[in-house]
Amino acid sequence: MNVIFDIIGVPFQYVLNFFNSFTGSYALAILIFTVLINAAMIPLTVKQQKNMAKQAKLRPKLEALQKKYGDDRVKMANAQQELYQNENVSPTGGCLPMLIRMLVLMGVYRAVYRIIEIGASVNFNLFGLDLSQTPNFTAGWQPIWIIPILSFVASVLSMLISQLQQRKTNPQMGNMGGTMIGMMLFMPLFSLYIAFNVQGAVGYYWIISNVVSTVIQLIVNSIYSTNKILAKSTLDEGLKRKQYEAARIKNK
Repeated sequence: MNVIFDIIGVPFQYVLNFFNSFTGSYALAILIFTVLINAAMIPLTVKQQKNMAKQAKLRPKLEALQKKYGDDRVKMANAQQELYQNENVSPTGGCLPMLIRMLVLMGVYRAVYRIIEIGASVNFNLFGLDLSQTPNFTAGWQPIWIIPILSFVASVLSMLISQLQQRKTNPQMGNMGGTMIGMMLFMPLFSLYIAFNVQGAVGYYWIISNVVSTVIQLIVNSIYSTNKILAKSTLDEGLKRKQYEAARIKNK
């Protein structure tokens, strides 16, 4: 398992060492690294937003399929898959960014571990907190506990903002049931658990990553809002129909 972690972690270690070489602080190095990683993922975020707009556009067709096939889940699934293929929509388009973020998280964990293990003297200080420490839940209150707590809070806020954005895209989502609430709380609770079992620097990365990715998501949503994308799509389709009609009349 360590070999797999090293495949991702060793390159990250070199990157963090590079940033630390002119900042003199691994806390600042992680901050710069996190901002750059999230900036590099902006194209995926834009693609995900456009994919969500396409899914919103297909909603009437999906509802028609549900009425047509009723409780026949097999036919419904096949028809839905065919519709997605014809309309070039990926129902799992939101999974790739999440997968990448988890891989980066594992890489950061391994990079931080190697830096602390190999380095004779490293500066992981952040406002008096030593981010090279691992929070110990059983040892009573420690200042480093603030990292897991903030990690949980940042994850919850990120989830809530994401949920609000999805409701704008799909107003029919309605109130969340117990199952949906449980699924939403899984990631924040998971981040809380992880942050209590790894160095504070890893939890710090997760906090910054959630904050930066949420800000980027809000900016992307405002620029590539679902309404704007759907309006442009409708306009493009109208222009294509006019061009088609004009060409047909000209060829008569």
